[in-house]
Amino acid sequence: MNADGFSLRYVQAGQGNQVVILESATWGLSKVRDELARNYCVTAIELPGFGLSATNTRTQSVQDLAGTAAKAVDQIVSEKITLIGTSFAANVAFWYPLQAPDKVECLILISPTAILPNEAQPASNRGERCLQMLAHPENLPDLATIDPAIWAKPATWAKEEELERRLNGGTHDVAVEARLGEVRCPTLVVFGANDKIVAPEAARVYRERIPNSNISFVYDSGHLIEAERPSALIKAIGEYVEHRETFIIGRENHLFNP
Repeated sequence: MNADGFSLRYVQAGQGNQVVILESATWGLSKVRDELARNYCVTAIELPGFGLSATNTRTQSVQDLAGTAAKAVDQIVSEKITLIGTSFAANVAFWYPLQAPDKVECLILISPTAILPNEAQPASNRGERCLQMLAHPENLPDLATIDPAIWAKPATWAKEEELERRLNGGTHDVAVEARLGEVRCPTLVVFGANDKIVAPEAARVYRERIPNSNISFVYDSGHLIEAERPSALIKAIGEYVEHRETFIIGRENHLFNP
């Protein structure tokens, strides 16, 4: 589809309540999308400049990307949505309910990097970057088979990393920190317990600043939770989409660990 001057790829599957997934450098990972489509109508949108989309030199900020995503969603989804984003796409998803508060009824941020990212050395190739994102480097060979059309093209990951750098990905976003308290919809933030990309203290910041929020740590996983512990991630997301915060044991305890 065409939205905000971009040609965007998207896939839609399933029936039921609307779930929208914003995809950036997910490199063909789709277990969460496919599993949610068993019970919901899932729309996954590839953000401009990522995956197989054309190079994006026009977007000037993460907020601009959120605006583009909102215009795309408005074309194909009329109901309220549950919104999901992973890593850099989670940073984009954060801005969406601030721009369209009446559209998003539930927000799920997986491994967001906007708050307290660790300073990582620039990677010379996608495999090296993945090693930074994994708790278990031995899982790297399995990732290479996810989507050869994306993985095998150095220009693809270079294009994505350049866009993230230009939009200050990998640096602490003071604008996000200042506006965390404005997110009013139920929000779940998920981190891998062994995430090397984001400082452990980031979880506390989200929990303290977002009023109606819960934090989940997935044990034995790095930044790419879907690659290392997909079942645990799917369980956490599926239960939250279905029940929101009501399935947590005790409202005063906003931490749970699948």
